[in-house]
Amino acid sequence: MRFHHALSLLAIVALPPLAGVAVAVEAGYRRVPAVGVVLSALPAMGLALIVIVPVASRCSASWDVSLAMPRLLAPEERRTLWRTSVLCPTVYRFRRDGRGGCLVSDGDGGALVGCG
Repeated sequence: MRFHHALSLLAIVALPPLAGVAVAVEAGYRRVPAVGVVLSALPAMGLALIVIVPVASRCSASWDVSLAMPRLLAPEERRTLWRTSVLCPTVYRFRRDGRGGCLVSDGDGGALVGCG
């Protein structure tokens, strides 16, 4: 397991309970009854999980593409790279022999050259 995959797994496992604890502590400071604390912490944990899983997965795939770039693209092609999204791009566009190309995540810890 690569280091960035372990970080993604750690984020998926650790951040939802941390969000639940933070909401529970805040509810406790507001003197909410125990049932209210639990009923506010559980949705916070679920919402955090719903948000964190796709972001962690996408960022891990983006890191895979970044690690594969030097192997798959020549230096002059890497100079023409541009991102297709702001947050953790999994597709990069570049110019090769005057035509456009793409470097995309293969979904299995690597990257492929091609579009579509």
